[in-house]
Amino acid sequence: MPIIYKRRLLFASFLLIFSLILYGLFVEPNHVVLKKVTIKDDVLFRAWGRVKILQLSDLHITRLGKREEDVIQKIAAIYPDIVCVTGDLAQWGSSYSEVVRFLKALKSRYGVYVVLGDSDMSTGRVRCFFCHQPGSIHLIRKHPVFLRNNLVNVKTEGGRNIRILGISPDMKAEEFSSFWEGIRRADSKDEALLVLSHFSCLWKLLPASEKVLWLSGDTHGGQIWFPRFLRPLIFHGKDYEHLKGLFHSGKNKWLYVNQGLGVTAEFPFRIGVPPEITVITFGPGH
Repeated sequence: MPIIYKRRLLFASFLLIFSLILYGLFVEPNHVVLKKVTIKDDVLFRAWGRVKILQLSDLHITRLGKREEDVIQKIAAIYPDIVCVTGDLAQWGSSYSEVVRFLKALKSRYGVYVVLGDSDMSTGRVRCFFCHQPGSIHLIRKHPVFLRNNLVNVKTEGGRNIRILGISPDMKAEEFSSFWEGIRRADSKDEALLVLSHFSCLWKLLPASEKVLWLSGDTHGGQIWFPRFLRPLIFHGKDYEHLKGLFHSGKNKWLYVNQGLGVTAEFPFRIGVPPEITVITFGPGH
C-alpha cells in the first residue's frame, strides 16, 4: 500500500476514534431514553393491576445539571404511580445534599422509594443523611422513602396493596436465604413482592416459585456496547448474565436491570448504552 494511503487510513482511524470519544463523553451520556416495558404475568397483573412503576438507577450525581433537570421534567410529565431508585445515588465519596434535592423533586402518585448502592456506602456516617432529616438522627425522611432491609405497604386508590421490599447493598449471599425466609414468614406467600436491590445477583437465589419483580442496576448496561460472548471477559465481577433489560425465571419471577442515568468518575463514557428511564406496567397473558 502506498505511503499516502497508509497516512489517510491512519488519519481516518484517528478521526473516528476521536469522534467516538467526544460522542461517548459529551453526547450520549446526556441523551436520556425512555424505555417502556410491559410484563405479561397473570399473577402480578391480578396483584397490581395497571400500576405504572418508574425505575431510575445509578444516578451518580455530583450536581444538578441539565440532564437531571430534564429527567425531573420527564417524570413529572409521565406522573407514574411509584418511582423506584435502585442505588448509586451519588458519585463515590461525594455529598448527599444534591442527591436529596433531586429525589425530593420527583413526582409520583404514591411516593418515591429508594435503596442505596455501594458508592453511597462510601460516604461513611454521612450516608445517614440520605434517609434522615438534617440535624436529627431520629426523623426519617417521608419523601423519598429509603428502604434498608425492610418492607413497606403502598395502598392504591383502587384498593390494591403493593408490598415493596428494599435490600441493602451490603447484604451477603450467605445471609440472604434466612433473611428472605424471615420476610416470607411475616408475610403471605401468596402476595407478590416488588423488590429493590442495587445488585441483581441475589435474584438467582430466590425459589423458582416466587411471585416477584426484582429491580436492580449497578452494571450501567456496560456503558459501552459489547457482543454477548465478550461479556464474561470485560465485565468480570459484575452480573454479566443480567447486564441490562428484562429476565424471567420460573412462573412469576422477574428481574429488570436498568442501564442507569450516570457514569462513573473513572470512566465517564457511554457508547451504544444511553442513560435510561424505565416505565414498567403489567398485563395478562403469561
